[in-house]
Amino acid sequence: MANALLEKDKAAATDFLLPSETGAELTAKAAQIVEAARGLFTEHGFAAVSMDQIAKSAGVSKATVYAYFDSKEQLFVAIVSRACRTYAETVMPEVRDAPDIRAALTRIGHAVASFLLAPRTMAIYRIIVAEGPRFPDLARGWYESGPRAFKRLLTSFLVEAIEKGQLKIENPRLAAELFCGMVRGPLYMQVLLNTPDPESPDAETVVNGAVEMFLRSFGVPGARS
Repeated sequence: MANALLEKDKAAATDFLLPSETGAELTAKAAQIVEAARGLFTEHGFAAVSMDQIAKSAGVSKATVYAYFDSKEQLFVAIVSRACRTYAETVMPEVRDAPDIRAALTRIGHAVASFLLAPRTMAIYRIIVAEGPRFPDLARGWYESGPRAFKRLLTSFLVEAIEKGQLKIENPRLAAELFCGMVRGPLYMQVLLNTPDPESPDAETVVNGAVEMFLRSFGVPGARS
């Protein structure tokens, strides 16, 4: 049951990751357009960029851009999708060969930290914060393609661990939120605002601390951790 649930949520997350109009995979031309849009959005902001500018930067016609993407909002979701795809396709399968639940959670924690603190991820988040109030569909697309898709995968992983007797959790979705929050909390704001704190712990210390606290709360006494 657990494996089926994880695969179901993995498939659902992947569905979020790309607009249906682009198919299961971005073509080379669509990827070229997405990358051009990402650069322009990052440099100028979402509202200031036109589809004409995106077409020019990508070296294609405006008609070609619209052949793949109906709107700037859809293009932005595709940008987020490309960034998040690695989680849907690689992070969860990679933890399957972890020797125990502690090692699996540590791998997930490092993946979350690396992704959240990456310059490209921060650039996308800044756009969402700046443009989200004016473009609610943009914010919604980002949330569905990014945070919600990943947390569904993490929740399913936790359910699998519960069924294996590795964890004891009454609300797996809440536990997924708490784990991500612990990994994100101490460092995210510093990177977002470019205000490093020399007294703050490094990412490895934060991840190890988050795993330790998580297992103290949800670990099963006597289970291999």
